[in-house]
Amino acid sequence: MTNAIVNTSNQTFDSDHPFSVLKREMTRRREERDRIEQLMQSFVKELFSSIEAVYAHTQAAGISGLAKPRRIQHPAGDWRQAMQIFIEDWSVIIVPLVGSAWPNPKDDAKIHSSKFKEACGRIAMFVGDDPNAESFYDFLLFADGSWFAWGYGWPRIVDNIEQTNFEQLAWELVASFVKDIHTTWRPRKALRQRNEGTLLNQSMDAKRRAYDYGLPGDE
Repeated sequence: MTNAIVNTSNQTFDSDHPFSVLKREMTRRREERDRIEQLMQSFVKELFSSIEAVYAHTQAAGISGLAKPRRIQHPAGDWRQAMQIFIEDWSVIIVPLVGSAWPNPKDDAKIHSSKFKEACGRIAMFVGDDPNAESFYDFLLFADGSWFAWGYGWPRIVDNIEQTNFEQLAWELVASFVKDIHTTWRPRKALRQRNEGTLLNQSMDAKRRAYDYGLPGDE
């Protein structure tokens, strides 16, 4: 027997009618987005608190070059914040992105192929505070509670957020930034493909640096 659904115009549609399909799909997507948003909030809260604890421990131990992290209110408001962590005279900014979407296959993230057709939340990381910088590392959080991290040679997947040791994750993450991210003087002459040579206005600005950030494998 075919199920029937009544719409606001008192018309009835069976379960295979496009109206019924549309309603089910929109309900499913809303529930999925709500679940991802909850997981993102929980993950960010634990990650940021753990990173702050790592920095507090290093400062108490007298390790120099790691200034106290700064939380930045996201324009989206509510629970959403970004965090800027400082390493010597440069920084990494961690930003939970708004909304949910499928992972992009062009990113070459080494997750199971079926995951590329599932919506997920994303936390992106940027070196420096250039507004035009591109992310170098990402966390992808799926509605089933699994998460995946990938980028710059440190991919990682954990079965479930509830089983994640965020303290250990924060230590590994900060240590990898310190160890693996390096800086290189900008070239004397701008590269043919990019106008990014050493500029006078950078050299005379105490707040700017005339170098590029490098990751493992960068030339």
